[in-house]
Amino acid sequence: MNITVSERKFTLRSEYDISAPGFSYYAEKKLFSFRDRLQLMTGDDHRVVVRMRGRFFLFRPRYDFQFSDGRTYYFWCEKVWKRVFVCEGDGEEFRLYEHKGLNYSIFQDNRQIAAFTKNRIVIGKGNRYDVRVDRNANVLVVICMVLTTNTAENDNDTATVTFDYGNIGPEERPFDESWEPED
Repeated sequence: MNITVSERKFTLRSEYDISAPGFSYYAEKKLFSFRDRLQLMTGDDHRVVVRMRGRFFLFRPRYDFQFSDGRTYYFWCEKVWKRVFVCEGDGEEFRLYEHKGLNYSIFQDNRQIAAFTKNRIVIGKGNRYDVRVDRNANVLVVICMVLTTNTAENDNDTATVTFDYGNIGPEERPFDESWEPED
């Protein structure tokens, strides 16, 4: 399954349009919030599906994903230097790896379930992520991980046009260019 997460270019707060075959979502960040507060909503009636709340951190981003059905997932940076993130909740554990350049991958139980890339040239706040996900993956958790990664890394971008070189530092594991999602 292919998912597109597009940040709206010229808005006061961060707003996102998320689309895939058969569904659409909308996300927004609260304006003037001390800690990051995002909401993921259904695209048609804007019913809140997940609230993502940032917790105080100095160097390691931490977030709570609170689903409307009562589930909670905890997302944090495990390795700052190599950019490895962990997301745990509801008996599941995910690892997000930032690779060299603009590539990311998500693993569950040591098996890759998603990969995404970021656009290199950004106009305004217009970050765009092209996400490929396994058919049976927890799509909402994957979307939350993409949104919080963007918020933690790119929320202070106020330039008109930027060129993103991506990660030039070390990586925990190399990006698998040949990986394809299970249909």
